[in-house]
Amino acid sequence: MADELQALLDRLDKEGVQKGEAEKARLIAEGEAEAKTILENAKAQASAMVAQAESECAMMRQKSEEALRQSGRQVLLQVRQELEGRVQKAVASMLKAELKPGVVGQIIGQICIGYLKDNGVTDDISVLVPADSLSALEDAVKASLAEQLRERVSLKPDKRLTGGFKLSFSGSQVVYDFSDEALAEAIAAHLSPALGAIITA
Repeated sequence: MADELQALLDRLDKEGVQKGEAEKARLIAEGEAEAKTILENAKAQASAMVAQAESECAMMRQKSEEALRQSGRQVLLQVRQELEGRVQKAVASMLKAELKPGVVGQIIGQICIGYLKDNGVTDDISVLVPADSLSALEDAVKASLAEQLRERVSLKPDKRLTGGFKLSFSGSQVVYDFSDEALAEAIAAHLSPALGAIITA
């Protein structure tokens, strides 16, 4: 009886150990599988975070480069405008110094002679000149025109003009602007491409 009891106890003990080891093996396998899943998820999340960070860095770099390019364009534009403004002022100052009443009078006379020659003497020419230069210009224009043409050309003062002149012809609404501002602007416009080439070189 004692031997049977011992055999039963040994068998139960052996079965318990086997069950315990099986459970242990199952738990270890489950733990390893769970750990593997956690590790894979962590790696995937880390890869996604790295990819997102790289994308954001690339986007920030692109935005920064675009902002720098935009700033560069604005600086170039401001420099160009400043230079063009200075050139225009310099040209205007030069024109003011060079376009003396005698010179302007001769130019007006030559334009009037050319126009009346091509278009006949039926048209009258009205010339707007700076108010403070009217007397000197009248003398210069009369000196450059033949007697029959003088009565077709009339000079009128314009307080808005600081230099140069404006021409208009009877029967026409067109005014030809040869004021110092208009001439300076036209000359400066021809210099602008050269200035632009210097700035962007």
